[in-house]
Amino acid sequence: MSRLVVEDLRYPEDGSIVSVARLAVEAGGRLVIFGPNGAGKTTLLRLLAGVLAGGPTIPAAYQPQHSHVFRGSAAWNLGLGLDPEQTAWARTLADRFGLDPALYQGPARALSGGERQRLSLARTLARPEPWVLLDEPLAALDIADRMTVAAALVDSLNGKGAIIVTHDREEAAVLGERLAVMVGGTIVQEGPVAEVFSLPADDRVAKAVGVANVLDGVAGRREGPLCSIRVGSLQVWGVGELDEGAGARVLFGAEAVTLFPGHEAAAGSARNRWPGKVADLRETGRLIEVIVDVGSLIAALITPGSREALKLAPGSPVTLMVKATAVRAVPR
Repeated sequence: MSRLVVEDLRYPEDGSIVSVARLAVEAGGRLVIFGPNGAGKTTLLRLLAGVLAGGPTIPAAYQPQHSHVFRGSAAWNLGLGLDPEQTAWARTLADRFGLDPALYQGPARALSGGERQRLSLARTLARPEPWVLLDEPLAALDIADRMTVAAALVDSLNGKGAIIVTHDREEAAVLGERLAVMVGGTIVQEGPVAEVFSLPADDRVAKAVGVANVLDGVAGRREGPLCSIRVGSLQVWGVGELDEGAGARVLFGAEAVTLFPGHEAAAGSARNRWPGKVADLRETGRLIEVIVDVGSLIAALITPGSREALKLAPGSPVTLMVKATAVRAVPR
């Protein structure tokens, strides 16, 4: 499987809906297309899939946002277009995604939206093409199931390259290795997931992704619904169910970070307390984004009045506090 490179992709011809100068994905890589509604994400994916005229011809299996089933049993639908070996693999994948085997002999049209989504995902990933194109693949699932299915989906790609559309930050963090932010039909920033979320290139990207902190680390011990994540020299506590030693990604908004001057212990029940120094200050609309080096770079949001009251400047010592319940720990 070779690297996928697409250049000068426009739809329609004037590029008024989609205008992408270049899109590149390494063989076996996972690129998430992320952005607000109306940004052109689905149109871009449909062009890549050949559903719309004017796109490139690439060997890819495509799953649209809304899963379609036909008359007949769920088992027949699962194997639609697959040979016997691929059908057996599709059943294995469906089991991984949590589709109850007892449903196979019943009519596919009796399946719930989430069950149809699991069936469609399994069938799509069982196809022989080296690339898969997935449009909001977890949208029909219950919120409680999404992260479990997302982790199983990544494991089930089996070396295939993937381009995945989502508007959900947690899903993007689990599904993607790289993130391309799409605004107004164009890709305005592309790079590693954690980098793009944590360091948006401009106001358009910041508005699209939200000012967020995304850190990569390794899961440690668990205490009830919480687990600890080691991020370099930093220990982060968050909500998640990860096995010790598993790769992890933690997410929390800049608005969840409380900032105190100096390194003295501040009052409060927050599990996460990190001393550091101000690395940068940026205007973000009516608020100030404070980038603090605590061993990793973390963003906090404060008002201009708070900046003046705290007399913050690059190099100022500060302490950050984040409640563990405001931190989400997901598989990486």
